Amino acid sequence: MEYLVGWPRVEIGGHMMDFYQLNLLSAHPDRQLAGEELSWIEDKVLQFRVPNLPPGNYTVTVYDDKGPPGDQVYAFLETTAYLIFPPVWPFVFRSNETQVSFRVLPSHGK
Repeated sequence: MEYLVGWPRVEIGGHMMDFYQLNLLSAHPDRQLAGEELSWIEDKVLQFRVPNLPPGNYTVTVYDDKGPPGDQVYAFLETTAYLIFPPVWPFVFRSNETQVSFRVLPSHGK
């Protein structure tokens, strides 16, 4: 997801993983920061374990929430701050999700 700025959560096959179940890492190996320590404008890698799903085609949806899970006050304050600062408007007034296709192949028994 380009310009991931908030608190991501991922949905796949009916399983929802929130920010605390994901690893948000810097895309640059020289930056050893993760999660909340990352700057909102830097490139990131979103890492997560795929749940145990039967073979098939799935849609992975990455949501870019505007605050920690369940914290509506934080989300309101963050969005309000963004609205006051026009250079970040493209990040506020964009879609808060992206989707990609994902295929689970049958496992080959041992």
